[in-house]
Amino acid sequence: MLADRSVIARARQVFLDAGLDAPPVPGVRPVILASWRRSLLHGLSPADALPRDTPGADRHGQLARAATPVLDRRRTTLADLRAGITLTDQEGRVLGRWVEDRGFARRLDARHVVAGTSIAELTIGTTSGGVAVETGAATMVVGHEHFSDGAVSMTTAGAAVRHPVTRRLLGSLNLLCGVEDTHDLLLPWIREMAAEVERSLLDAATRRDRLLLDAYVTSTRDARHPVVCLDDQTVITNAAAARLLDAGDQAMVWEVASHRIAGGRCEPGHLLTLTSGQVVRVEAAVVEDGTRAFGAVLTLAPVTTASSAARTPTAGTPAASASVDPLAGLAGRGTTWTAWCRRVREAAADPSAALLLTGEPGTGKTTVARALLGGDGDAPREMDAAELGDDWVTELATALQRRPAGLLLRRLDLLGPAAATATTRLVARSSGTRVVATATQDTDGALGALLDWPGPVRTAPALRERRDDLPDLLRALSQQLTGRSPRWTSEVVQTLHRQPWPANLHSLSAVVRVTLEGHTSPDVTLHHLPSEVSARGSRRALSGLEQVEARALTAALAAAGGNKREAADALGIARSTLYRKVRALGLDLSAATF
Repeated sequence: MLADRSVIARARQVFLDAGLDAPPVPGVRPVILASWRRSLLHGLSPADALPRDTPGADRHGQLARAATPVLDRRRTTLADLRAGITLTDQEGRVLGRWVEDRGFARRLDARHVVAGTSIAELTIGTTSGGVAVETGAATMVVGHEHFSDGAVSMTTAGAAVRHPVTRRLLGSLNLLCGVEDTHDLLLPWIREMAAEVERSLLDAATRRDRLLLDAYVTSTRDARHPVVCLDDQTVITNAAAARLLDAGDQAMVWEVASHRIAGGRCEPGHLLTLTSGQVVRVEAAVVEDGTRAFGAVLTLAPVTTASSAARTPTAGTPAASASVDPLAGLAGRGTTWTAWCRRVREAAADPSAALLLTGEPGTGKTTVARALLGGDGDAPREMDAAELGDDWVTELATALQRRPAGLLLRRLDLLGPAAATATTRLVARSSGTRVVATATQDTDGALGALLDWPGPVRTAPALRERRDDLPDLLRALSQQLTGRSPRWTSEVVQTLHRQPWPANLHSLSAVVRVTLEGHTSPDVTLHHLPSEVSARGSRRALSGLEQVEARALTAALAAAGGNKREAADALGIARSTLYRKVRALGLDLSAATF
C-alpha cells in the first residue's frame, strides 16, 4: 500500500510539472487524472487550493433535515474513529460536520473544513465529494490522489445524494480520515449512509405528498373554481385550472407560490396575467409540514370585466377613450398600478388643483401626466427644468400669465431651493390653467422645498412593486419599439421578475430593445435575453463572481447554438463541469431553444 502511495505521489508531481499538456500518467486512475485536469482548468494551484467561506448554504433545507438524524445515529461509531463526516450541498458547501475525536476535529479546523465553507472541486481540487458530484459515483481518494497539498495526508470517501423521486443531485456525504487509517470498508460505509439519507428524503417526500393531496382535496370541494396545489416537486390541478393554464403558466404560478412559501404576502386581489392574456385574481395559502411551509394552494378567479377585456394597454400613449378615463390606455392591470391610477384620477378630478407626481426615475410619471393633460383639447405646453436652467422662474411666470389649458412642469427635482420655492408660489397664485408636475424622489434638494406644493402629491410605484404588470408592459413596449408584439414566454417573464430594475421602466425598455434587436421569431425565449439578464435572473441571488461566471456560460451556450459540448470546449472546461455549474448557478436551460 505504501509503495502504491509513493508511486501516486511521484505521478502527481509529474502531472503537476507537465500541467494540462501531461500525457496519461501510469498508475493513476482515470477518474483521478480527469479530476486533476479539471482542477487545473479551474485555475487552482496545489499550494493555494484551500476551503473558503462561501455564503448561501441552506443549512436547514431538505437535505440537511433528512441527513441529520441519519448521521446523528453514527456518532457512537465515530467516537471510536479518528474520522469525521461532512454533508455538502450540490455546490460543495459544507452544511454540517460530524466528528467525535477532538484531535481529528482540530485537524479539520486547521484545514478550515467547517460548516459554511466550500470543499467543492472548484475550490480545493480533487477530493471525494467533488469527484462524486462530477461523476455521480461513490469514490475514495487516498493521500496524494488529492490535488491540494493540504489534503495529501488525508483519505476521503464520498457518495452523491440524489432526490429519490426526481433524481436531482442534492449534494454529497464525505468521510474524512488520516491516510494511515485508510480501510477498504470506508467507501461501502459512506455509500450505505447516502442510501439511508435518500430513504429519509423519500419518507419526507411521501409524507409531503400526502399533506399536499389533503390540502388539495380540502380546497376543491367546489370544483367550479380553478385550484392549483404545488410544491417544488409536484403540481396538482383540478379540471378547471387545467383548462385555464398552459404548460408555460406553471413557471409564473410557481413564482407566486414560492414567494408565499418563503413568507411573503399575497394580497387579496393579487392579479396574474397568463400567457393567453387572461388575467386571474390569485388567493394563496401555504401548506405546512409541522411548522414549516413547503407548498401552497392557489385559487384562481378569471377576471372578465368589460373594462379589462375591451382595451389594449400601451406603454405610453393614452387610448382613444382618454376623455372618459385618461389613464385607461396605459399598460398595467396589477393591483398596485390600478390602485395608484385610481388615486391619481381622484386627485385630478378638480382641474384647478395642481397635481405633483413623484417617484423613482422611470416609474411613468411623465406618461401619466401627459395622459391627464391630453384630454383637454389644446395640446398642453411642457416645460423641463433640465432645459431652462436659470431662466426657469421667468419662463414659468410668462407661461402662467398666458393661461394655457394645460401645463406640464417636468423634473422639478432639478430646481434649486430658491427656484423650487418660487415655483410653488407661482403655481399657487395661478388660475385657469391645469398644472401637472413631475419630480424624481430623492433624500434632499428640491423636494424639500416642494413640500409646500399647493395641491395633491402622488408617488408612483416602482417597477419592483408592480411586477404583475410585466406581461402587459412587455407587449406594450415591444409594439412601441418595434411595431411588433412577439410572445414573451412564461420562463422569460419569470426571469424578468427577478431583475432589480434600478431605472424601472427605463431599464425594462432597454432590455426589450436589446432583446428584440434583429429578432424575427414569434416567441421570445430565454436564450434571446442578454446574458447578464439571464445571469441575474437565476433562481437564487448570485454573488458578483457568480454573475460573471453565469454570463460567460449563457453567452457561450448562445454562441454554440445550445450545443453543450461546443460551449464547454469554448470555455475550456469539461462538459460535466458545465452541467454542474449550470445546476449550481440555478440557470434554467430546459426551456431555452438556442
